[in-house]
Amino acid sequence: MNDVKPTKAWIISLLVGSICSLIIIFSKIIGIDLPDFLRRILGIAVLIALPVMVFSSIRMYKEAKNG
Repeated sequence: MNDVKPTKAWIISLLVGSICSLIIIFSKIIGIDLPDFLRRILGIAVLIALPVMVFSSIRMYKEAKNG
């Protein structure tokens, strides 16, 4: 398989998903109560980032497979 460079969409969705998840996780570990609307916004951002990451991952896999 050829080396395929990650796309901007894949990188951005990975960063958004990981940052939002870390904010939610660390706030629960530390014991900080995030406002409900902020937690929902972060959750929606993760839900949007996941399908984008999956789509771009499949596209990169197909590009690598086809050469």
